[in-house]
Amino acid sequence: MHEQPDKASLSPSKEILLAADSERRPRRGHSPARSRRGRSLAAFSRPIGGSTKAVLPDRPSDAAYDSANFHPRVISRSPDSGDALEPCAASCILTRVLVGPKERSLFVDKTLFVLSTEQWGLNLVNSIARARRSTFSMEIESKTVPAADAASMAEHDAKNDTEQFRGLRRIPDKLPAVALLILVVELGERATYFGLSGPFQNYINNPYAPGSDLPGALGKGQAVATALGNFFKFWAYASTVIGAIIADQYLGKYKAILCACSVYIVGLVILVTTATPSAITHGAGLGGLIAAMVTIGLGTGGIKANVTPMCAEQYQNSHPVLKTLKSGEQVIVDPDLTVQRLFMWFYWVVNIGALSPLITVNVEKHHSFWLAYLIPLIIILISASVFVWGRKKYVRVPPMGSAILDACRTVSIAIKEKGFYNARPSVLLERGHADKYPLARQERYTDAYVGDVQRGLKSCKMFLFFPFYFICWNQMWNNLISQAGQMALHGTPNDLLQNLDPIALCIFIPFLDVIVYPLLRKYKIDFDPVTRIFMGFMFASVAMVYACVLQHYIYNSPPKSIHVWIQAPSYVLVAFSEAFVIITGLELAFTQAPKNLRSVISALFWLTIAVAAAICIALGAVSQDPYLVWMYGSLAIVGFVAGCLFYVCFFPGRRKWSPREEVVIEGTSQ
Repeated sequence: MHEQPDKASLSPSKEILLAADSERRPRRGHSPARSRRGRSLAAFSRPIGGSTKAVLPDRPSDAAYDSANFHPRVISRSPDSGDALEPCAASCILTRVLVGPKERSLFVDKTLFVLSTEQWGLNLVNSIARARRSTFSMEIESKTVPAADAASMAEHDAKNDTEQFRGLRRIPDKLPAVALLILVVELGERATYFGLSGPFQNYINNPYAPGSDLPGALGKGQAVATALGNFFKFWAYASTVIGAIIADQYLGKYKAILCACSVYIVGLVILVTTATPSAITHGAGLGGLIAAMVTIGLGTGGIKANVTPMCAEQYQNSHPVLKTLKSGEQVIVDPDLTVQRLFMWFYWVVNIGALSPLITVNVEKHHSFWLAYLIPLIIILISASVFVWGRKKYVRVPPMGSAILDACRTVSIAIKEKGFYNARPSVLLERGHADKYPLARQERYTDAYVGDVQRGLKSCKMFLFFPFYFICWNQMWNNLISQAGQMALHGTPNDLLQNLDPIALCIFIPFLDVIVYPLLRKYKIDFDPVTRIFMGFMFASVAMVYACVLQHYIYNSPPKSIHVWIQAPSYVLVAFSEAFVIITGLELAFTQAPKNLRSVISALFWLTIAVAAAICIALGAVSQDPYLVWMYGSLAIVGFVAGCLFYVCFFPGRRKWSPREEVVIEGTSQ
């Protein structure tokens, strides 16, 4: 680390101002650095004791600091120049910056080179402004140097930074403890959802016959049971859009989740009371089931759309940090890897909750359906109480009343202007088109915001392929259960094997996070999101091939002669596919979405499950004997082709980490 500059050698005759040129033309009567849009980005400096001391403001919104649209400039101001702000006349300025937070000692000594009013060392000052919420103090030493020397030094400095960051190991950050409270409500909701949906197939398919090996209630047959099960799944995931709109536009995520929990509880009360033996024998079972499905599905959607982004929002760091470990190793703490880890463990918690059918299907078999459904009701009551208990600890993003409308209007402007680049307010101003669109005259409509909407739509284009995956995934919850009923059970409930999926995921997710992904990063293997999703499609396709072959042997063997546990690989293969497709999809839905539309983009991801469920409803005619071999085989082909097309479409444009990415320097970890 360089020695600090001699304060006596610093000239107080000139102040340095770091101002943001966000590619927006300032309003009339406002200087570039003092325009209303740039006011929170400026760092003013004042001479203090022979040196120049600058104070960065509190961290503004991420959108304001979008790296693609943030172009700081160095501006000089003499003490006697009043409020006039003019770009530096000197050809080059050599600037040494010492930066540190108020509560710590200085931890960085970095030489930055400013070659003109538009080019400078973005990879430090901009990084610090984005990565810390606290106020920073900066000691700045400036002097004019020949342009050629400055250019040479800047090129050498940039090259050294690139090589330094390129070779460093990247690691995820620690997960925020407050996120665990939000995971509790997701754990409870998933335990409730899977706990009540696990017995659905038997509840609808088989007739009410106490003492039978196969428990039942309504006796509507496999086709109706599969159709109603798919309807429930369709409605539960389609209603995520309703929950997202309510959260992003009106209530915010916290209040939306609370309202959804209340609706959920009402639906479960209906289900429990209409699943008693007396209600079933009096014909109230089917009507009560449908009413419960509609109500519970609405509650599921409200929770599902909001709990994922709210959990991820508890992690506030948004920029890579160069960190020195106790061992002396320098690493980059990558927020992208942290978000990836958070969603992996989020989905791990989901699958802990998905083990609840281990209890409910056995209660269904050995006691009754109403008691099996009472257990999920108790679980959701407990998890909602824990969620409310932590209400003062959460990071809450307030709702933006016009968020969805603004996004739609932005897309409309992009269509009319023939591209998102032309829809940027800076470009609209240059072309004289800004007055054509009322939104373009609003302060919230920035170049960064247009880029956010464009990025969110790109992730939505990826989601177009997901229904083909979820058609395969959906077979676990209906047709594979019925397939198990055609096999030799030997005392095993036919709907018990579906629990192999969450069990496999509870083992596989930590294996990926602790062993596989760190090993890939160690050897610089880029296992990017597109490749992960492609791998998931392939696992799902192989699972359907296995189910197809198994169904063929069931048809060509004596009744109930094949042991039910031979079906297990289908569930395990689907579990492997989930670890790559669903977790990565959740990650993309959060990281690629505008901050005020995260619930909506997350809901669009979950909506792909609803689309898949609707397709499965249409396939109800072939979801029965003797067409099951052809159905499983067709799904295997569809999954394989969709995965290949996804890879071809998105692999060329996949996101890679760039060594030019701005990195914040931190001190040694404690």
